[in-house]
Amino acid sequence: MKQKLLIFLVLIFLVLLLAGLNAATYVQKEKVADTEFAPNRSTYNSGSTGTQAFYALLSETGRNVTRWQASLETLSSDPKRSPAVFVMIGPLRKDLSDDEQTKLMEWVSAGGTLIVIDREPASDLIATTAEWNLSVAPEVIPELYTVDAANPKQMTADRAALKPSLPSSFARGVNAVQPSRFASSVKLEASVYETKSVSGDFAGPVNTPTATPYDLYSSSSEPTPPPPVATPSESESSSNADKNESEDNLELSEASASFAAPVVHLGAGGRNLLVEAPFSEGRIIILTDPFIVANNGISMVDNSQLAVNLVTSRDGLIAFDEFHHGYGANNNRLFQYFEGTPVVSIFAQCALLIALVFVSQSRRFARPIPEPEPSRLSKLEYVSAMAELQQRTSAYDLAVENIYSDFRRRASSLVGLDNTTATRRELASRIAERTRDDARSVEQLLFECEDVIHGEPVDRRTTISLIGRLRDLEAKLGLKRAARKGL
Repeated sequence: MKQKLLIFLVLIFLVLLLAGLNAATYVQKEKVADTEFAPNRSTYNSGSTGTQAFYALLSETGRNVTRWQASLETLSSDPKRSPAVFVMIGPLRKDLSDDEQTKLMEWVSAGGTLIVIDREPASDLIATTAEWNLSVAPEVIPELYTVDAANPKQMTADRAALKPSLPSSFARGVNAVQPSRFASSVKLEASVYETKSVSGDFAGPVNTPTATPYDLYSSSSEPTPPPPVATPSESESSSNADKNESEDNLELSEASASFAAPVVHLGAGGRNLLVEAPFSEGRIIILTDPFIVANNGISMVDNSQLAVNLVTSRDGLIAFDEFHHGYGANNNRLFQYFEGTPVVSIFAQCALLIALVFVSQSRRFARPIPEPEPSRLSKLEYVSAMAELQQRTSAYDLAVENIYSDFRRRASSLVGLDNTTATRRELASRIAERTRDDARSVEQLLFECEDVIHGEPVDRRTTISLIGRLRDLEAKLGLKRAARKGL
């Protein structure tokens, strides 16, 4: 027991020593301010490059918003079990796997709305099913490495506020949007050039200019007819004009009815900052300046209104991707809470000590020690040995002497007599008074026991009879033999 206590005290001392050494050698790291070169766009980040203010604005104004902390493979095409709008604000700390990209695009094609807010988004996330190619050209400015992200003047130097390019649900309540000078631009390129066959007296097939996204959504644009080769008659001219007008109106109505090309909602000077692109039944919205929704820029001009309009363009759950910012639901929250403190190393060292104790207890480091033999000096073994000895030697007088001496001592103490001076008759009289037995029979029992003790021959049957009568008197007197330790 003392050895185990010593081991326990040594372990406690080692744990305290390790904790003290870790605390003494720990140097608290100063919190590094957010930078635009390595921003943290998580909604948990309250720094200048974080988006906690945007998330809090949506939550406190009653919007149905949540943080998505699971893999994108869990996205479901069922609108009842998946978000209506999924927001990804980059740069991400964890890249999307191939399975996640496939599942995300399946969700978008089923009618979901994906909002990508990043200066350099992944090319797989800015795709479209229209006959257009989308790419993002980042703005390379050396001041990105030295700019103070918490200083709005440095972030927006030489950049004027932009007005929405066209009236839409995104521009509702938005007069101007203030971007940063590091905003990227979405480049739009048509992948197919249509040819139109002109009938009548006009020349053969003529290439028509590629319509811009704005042209496809505007009903006022009219195609320029090719120059005529010859002057037709008046009747022919009127019929051809009516035919061309009906075909043009049909093309315009089809272009207006279907979401057939990307739409630029915010841009100026050939730079497209906010683009909406169709993707099968869904759509992808690309915003190339996270400053507009970040903590350091959302309060400027109408940036907050534009941010709210983007994510509330559809009814339903709004989900912000936090899984790829390192806040997955399967991460160890305990280690994340104590990250950057010596507590994690203390836990690891304590676990190592406990493992060493278990290993030391399960293995031997010296010669085998024989198992301890049970003690043969117990009182129970002595009693059993004496009983066996008396039975083998037929020493019944010793058995009667042992039992009678114990009975006389306890009975004298019970009736208030001195065992050494009380006579047999006095003891028998007192016992008879308590048991209401005949005093003579009690005295006769005591006499026969003493006679055997003094050498009168006795057999086994007589011994059992005498001892049985003594046990009966013990029961009537209420004498109880106390249990001895070790028996």
